[in-house]
Amino acid sequence: MCDRFASWLSRARQEAEAVYILGDLFDYWYTGLEDRYPSVMKALGSPKVHIMPGNRDFLLRDSRLQGIDVVHPEELVLTMGDKKVLIAHGHTLTEADAGFRLLHRYGWPLLRLIDARLPVNAKDRCARVLVKSSAVVRPSSATIRENIAAERGVDLVVCGHLHRRVEKDGLIVLGAFFDTGMWLVWDGSGPHLISPAPSEPGRAPR
Repeated sequence: MCDRFASWLSRARQEAEAVYILGDLFDYWYTGLEDRYPSVMKALGSPKVHIMPGNRDFLLRDSRLQGIDVVHPEELVLTMGDKKVLIAHGHTLTEADAGFRLLHRYGWPLLRLIDARLPVNAKDRCARVLVKSSAVVRPSSATIRENIAAERGVDLVVCGHLHRRVEKDGLIVLGAFFDTGMWLVWDGSGPHLISPAPSEPGRAPR
C-alpha cells in the first residue's frame, strides 16, 4: 500500500506545480516511524510537496526530516487565480468537537514530551492505543460551519478531518484519501475532485 501511494505521489508532483497533503497522512506519527516507510519518505522529499500535519500526525511538526517540507501553520491561505483559499487539516474549524479541543490544548504538549523521551517500541504501543481512541475523541456529529469562509476572510476553505466528503458554497471537505482515492485539483477551470482509474493507486499509508 505504501509503495502504491508513493507511486501516485511521484506522478502527481510531476504534473502539479505544488502538492499539499492536508494532514493525517499517517494514523499516528512519532519520531522514528520514518524508517518503516522509505518509499513514502522518498516520494515526500520534493520541493513541490508540502505536508500540513493533522491531529493524528501533528508530531510531524517537530520532526527533522531532511528534504521534507512540513507546513507549520495549522491554517494556510493561498492565492489561487483571483481566489483566496484557506487550506487546513480541519481540526481548528470544527464544532461539536469539545473532546478533541481539550486534547489539542492539553494532550498534545504531553504527547510531544513523551515523543522526545520514549523508545520507539514504547511509542508504537502508545500510538496503537491513541488510534483506537480517536473515534471517541472526534464524534461523528462534528461539523464545520457553513459560513467558515466568511469568518476567515477567504473565498473558499478546503480541509479534511471529518473523514467524510462535504461540498457547500465556500467549503470543500475532502473524504479520506485512504477510503475514496480522490484528490482535489485546481487548474484553470477552478477546483474539482479527481477519482482514480481502477488501476491507479488511491490509498495513503495508515
